[in-house]
Amino acid sequence: MTRGSRPAGAGVDTAPVLNPNYYGDDHDLTTMITGLRLARKIGRASALDPWRGQEMGPGPGLDDDAGLRAYVRKTLASYCHPVGTCRIGQDDMAVVDTDLRVHGISGLRVADGSVIPSIPSANTNATVYAIAERAAELLGS
Repeated sequence: MTRGSRPAGAGVDTAPVLNPNYYGDDHDLTTMITGLRLARKIGRASALDPWRGQEMGPGPGLDDDAGLRAYVRKTLASYCHPVGTCRIGQDDMAVVDTDLRVHGISGLRVADGSVIPSIPSANTNATVYAIAERAAELLGS
């Protein structure tokens, strides 16, 4: 597996190869296993007896580290909404200004979740809609 994201070809219509490398640090995988074990413990609480059925995944027969690691790797899905890769600002790490213009490249703006400087405490959809509305205003003026 490749590390990081990279172009898949020279054409502008060629989709990039994206690899967020979620488990690039073993600590992340270990944390997921710990969380899975904790979720199982909560699910076995006697207060949940009236509603509990059989564990669907990974299943009650799988409890060794190697098996749980394989399960976690196989079932990884991201619900997170990455932000900040082209964050707004005026410092050296910022990619776009407050008018969504890319620093140093005339005629190019970025208007998506990547300009959000840090992860909002709510779902990013509303924030992205606000950014899109702001971009529409900027382009209309």
